[in-house]
Amino acid sequence: MVEEFITLRNGAKMPRVGLGTWKAPAEMTKAAIKCAVKSGYRLIDTANDYANEHVIGEALAELFAEGVVKREELFIQCKLWNTNHRKEHVKQDLLDTLADLKIEYVDSFVIHWPQASEKTMFPVDNNGYFCSDKESHYVETWEVMEELVDEGLTKSIGLSNFNRRQIEEILSVTKKHFPCVLQNESHPYLHELDLRNFCAINKIAFQAYSALGSADRPWRKFGSITSGAPKIGHEILEHPDILKIAEKYGKSAANVVIRWHLQKGGTLVAKSTNPGRIEANYKVWDFELTADEMSFFDKLNVGWRHLIWAETSDHPDYPFKDELPHNYVLGKPDKKLFERS
Repeated sequence: MVEEFITLRNGAKMPRVGLGTWKAPAEMTKAAIKCAVKSGYRLIDTANDYANEHVIGEALAELFAEGVVKREELFIQCKLWNTNHRKEHVKQDLLDTLADLKIEYVDSFVIHWPQASEKTMFPVDNNGYFCSDKESHYVETWEVMEELVDEGLTKSIGLSNFNRRQIEEILSVTKKHFPCVLQNESHPYLHELDLRNFCAINKIAFQAYSALGSADRPWRKFGSITSGAPKIGHEILEHPDILKIAEKYGKSAANVVIRWHLQKGGTLVAKSTNPGRIEANYKVWDFELTADEMSFFDKLNVGWRHLIWAETSDHPDYPFKDELPHNYVLGKPDKKLFERS
């Protein structure tokens, strides 16, 4: 039996399935949040660089006022953006998010990326390259993250897009509040088994983003963020064998993939702004994949990561250096990748 919640190392209950809000246009996010909560979701994942926290706050306020849900029944997770890694900026980043969300605390506050950047949302220099803050390091950032727990501004703290070595470094310097969550990309083409096991040993909940493969990734149609669209065959939700499994259970391909995540023992966030899909994606508790079906997913694990963000790879704390092409030359970010609604 798969439980709907897991217990974090600090004793808090975290829902296994959450609604993601990356790439969710602000004008559609409010309705998506209200639909999700009314459909049973209790975890909302957001970040200030998504440019939609203010409408999430409006949705939460209306849900609380209508008596649909109480604040303590939700698990709300947000992220510290790269421009605010310096110790003097960390708390203000969270305070700004709390103001937008119209709440007094979040349940999880994670460092969005290990590499710091200069003090604008997506800073570029006069030549069009990303500007890095190479004098700031996430170990110093973590010291302030721990203080935020003591101040009651967040119940737990965690990491996102960190590799194993970087997580080990955080664990080695933690004084009181250890990371409870690691949110990294994972889906049937990227199982991250070693990292999942490492997290389990260290009592960190592994939370997958792009859990359904992120077929709406913004660079899919006009070129990859590195060197061309990856040749991975079928998009995950269009894979014929996954569709056959879905047909067997009378479910969607997304249901099957979400169920695979759950039976792997992890947690996940899946983004949608379509009310029908939001509601349907949560209907994963009344069926179970067989051992053979779980083994089929093992064959799909080719280690394909879609969110490389190679244009920040000149930073010493960039986490995915081993996945860059050997001849990669630092590129300039395409403005299309960061258009904000």
